[in-house]
Amino acid sequence: MTHTKGRLVSEYIDTFKGWAEPIRQDLEAFKALLESPKADEYSKKLAGAALLYMVSRMDLIPDWNEGIGVIDDVMILRVSAQLSQGHERGALPTSAEVSLDRMANEADEIKAFLGATLYDKLKAYCAKLSDTTVRGRTPIQLVGDAAMRKALAIELDDELKRSVPMVIADPKDAELRLKAYLTHKLQ
Repeated sequence: MTHTKGRLVSEYIDTFKGWAEPIRQDLEAFKALLESPKADEYSKKLAGAALLYMVSRMDLIPDWNEGIGVIDDVMILRVSAQLSQGHERGALPTSAEVSLDRMANEADEIKAFLGATLYDKLKAYCAKLSDTTVRGRTPIQLVGDAAMRKALAIELDDELKRSVPMVIADPKDAELRLKAYLTHKLQ
């Protein structure tokens, strides 16, 4: 088995697969941050960007890519949560605060897996998402428009209904494909 930073590759892949299980709870945390009246604009834009990424067809790794298509989604959530640390999030429900802090801490696993250089590129990509238009909406538009947030919530629910469990038969192959996609797309 291959090791990455002292861990077996299969352990990282299993960790990433496990992050898909609480995805509904994680999305709810970002929705709460987006709607927090006391959160600063940067935190809200990060939340909106992370949520829009979940419905984007322009993923770093296409969702249809067998086994690894959802891993970039759960990575984006974690890196976005980490980017929001140190910024004003406002008074959030405890469950949302706990989820955001958990995801931010889990982003360290991504850095250990990818290495500092590729992780920094992923972090920069996440920061740029806050100015990206997805399906005719920008994160800042979501901040000020309850109807847009409601429409996005419906799209997110539809995405979750269509998602299938991650099945990865060969963790080494999954690692190679995952890193190849990210290295190629995060120039």
